[in-house]
Amino acid sequence: MSNRVSPDVHEDPPKLSIPVNKAGISNLYVEAHIELEKSCHEYTAILNIYTDLPADKRGVHLSRLVNAALSELNRTCLRIEDFLSNIAKKILATHQYSSFAEVETKIAIPRNGQLVSIEFKVRKKKTGEEEWRASVEIMGATSCPCAKEVFRFYEGTEWNHTPTHMQRAMAKAILDGSKTPLTIEEALEVISVIESSFSGILPVSLSRDEEKELIKKVINNPMFAEDLAREIAVRVSKTEAGRKSRDIIAQVNSLESIHPFNVYAEVHFNG
Repeated sequence: MSNRVSPDVHEDPPKLSIPVNKAGISNLYVEAHIELEKSCHEYTAILNIYTDLPADKRGVHLSRLVNAALSELNRTCLRIEDFLSNIAKKILATHQYSSFAEVETKIAIPRNGQLVSIEFKVRKKKTGEEEWRASVEIMGATSCPCAKEVFRFYEGTEWNHTPTHMQRAMAKAILDGSKTPLTIEEALEVISVIESSFSGILPVSLSRDEEKELIKKVINNPMFAEDLAREIAVRVSKTEAGRKSRDIIAQVNSLESIHPFNVYAEVHFNG
């Protein structure tokens, strides 16, 4: 075995002495054992790991980013907030020139027949200060208030017996700017709040009579995408995660049933 040390091109000065604001790895898939509701569950997690680079360094040491993540996966069961914070801490320890480390993860949890997306991000500064961001996304049902009123106007039907068109809608809540960790239990509370904001939920199994009752409920709780986004923003702001966060963003993408396009609405709310 040779005693020669191979060159480390990452440490060379770049051709252009310009700092890089963010560099690292994205879409690293790992199997992680995550603690959820006091028990351990295995999930496929997607990791994005970044740091900054000064003008006199050519590249980030990617293996150090990967190893920081893999070393945390050796733990038996992970609190997701500890998992991300510890990775960020290790990155800063192995990249002395960096001013911050940013770690994001995304997991999908089965819930009533659909996969609910949950994302967490921590940005940890050299000083130890952290800022957290979380988002959740889930699907539900909405119905159109305008079509209902127009139908009633022309047909003279009673409001409770007036039809309208229904559709599925994707709703996402983003909670940003928390100085303390956001937890997966808090994310689940936000998911429940979003579900209760829709005109109706999407049950995985329905009998004929249950289907009739669901349709009745949805068409008699009509809302625009804009209404739903407002409702979610206000309700999420009252959750534990919402109270810890500086900003809340509610996004709704309605998969319209009688239009060849979707309808989108977004609300920024700081309570």
